[in-house]
Amino acid sequence: MMKERSFTTRAVKLNYLDYGSPSAQPLVLLHGGAWCWQEYLSLIPILARGRHVCAVDLRGNGRSGWTPGEYRLQDFTQDVVEFVKHLHAPAVLAGHSIGGVVALMAAARCPRRVKAVIVEDSPLDLENYQKVVDSSRDMFGIWLELKKSARSERQLCLSLADAFQAYPTITSQWIMFFAGCLWQLDPTFFDVLLHDFSEFTTGYDYKDIFAKVDCPILCMRGEPRLGAVMTDREVDWLKENVSTLSHVPIEGVGHLLHMEEHGQAPVQAAIKAFLDRIQ
Repeated sequence: MMKERSFTTRAVKLNYLDYGSPSAQPLVLLHGGAWCWQEYLSLIPILARGRHVCAVDLRGNGRSGWTPGEYRLQDFTQDVVEFVKHLHAPAVLAGHSIGGVVALMAAARCPRRVKAVIVEDSPLDLENYQKVVDSSRDMFGIWLELKKSARSERQLCLSLADAFQAYPTITSQWIMFFAGCLWQLDPTFFDVLLHDFSEFTTGYDYKDIFAKVDCPILCMRGEPRLGAVMTDREVDWLKENVSTLSHVPIEGVGHLLHMEEHGQAPVQAAIKAFLDRIQ
């Protein structure tokens, strides 16, 4: 049965979904920024077959604790490192967007506790990461303003529907899901990211990280024309420099990948095939 549990790190109490046999191979899922573990809800039943799935709410997100002013990549990474170390066996780390970056950083910090890494459309190069952040500033501002003005999650849901009415690909299900995520989000979550990017990325260098990570890596990316953020240059670098890489392009979707209707099945198939190979 699916059950939410908590794990306390040195800095914060993390909420996570626990599903599957505790004695099975651990699979730790890390959501994208401003979302929560339910991002993976449609994939979990399949991925949990023969595995112990732990889908974590990053600090400041979902039902995990808030740590105002401490939302840097190294803060998320420290939480995940501590979480992984308490598991009974080396884990597979899977992350979407910022979750993918954190998964890689955690694997570099404790390589003996990480069996493999799955990355879904994460910006790797700092220059690209900065561009993604800059292009998202207005959107983040809208999210926070709607959150600030809403008196309830239901009102926030209606406000999001109004704000995104010009986006035909935005579904009712997505609006309801994201309203729940945004309602639970620490309103200071984006402060360091938006106002001190160098501090947010302290200690992050993707080339150094990949030099320390020698486990199998699956990288998936949607189509840049539809909003995928990982660049061709980054993909080419991975293919040339990471001998353990498996790269799977996901067609017909953008950055949201498995959260989009056309992305769920191919992402699920790619992850399952990857996990089957590394058993």
